[in-house]
Amino acid sequence: MTGHDVHTGDPRQVLQDHCGECARRAKDVHVAIGHFDPARFAVAWKRAARWQQHGMKGISRNEMPVLLALWAVAVQLEKRGIPVGTVPGEAP
Repeated sequence: MTGHDVHTGDPRQVLQDHCGECARRAKDVHVAIGHFDPARFAVAWKRAARWQQHGMKGISRNEMPVLLALWAVAVQLEKRGIPVGTVPGEAP
């Protein structure tokens, strides 16, 4: 695995465009999600919810498939009583 290129985009993005490593991870969503540390996962989880619920500018092409996958899981968890945007295991 190679390292990330310098990230020059929005620092809130969990995967940035113009970075080879971010692009590789975006192609394998399970790899991208698996590489997130707990804090980064929480950011991605909440970002996915904000984007889908309220719309949000500044979503990178590379983070889009990850956020869509996280959103799909969040919707399933909502059906089981976990509110969308709440990170499982984290205090609301």
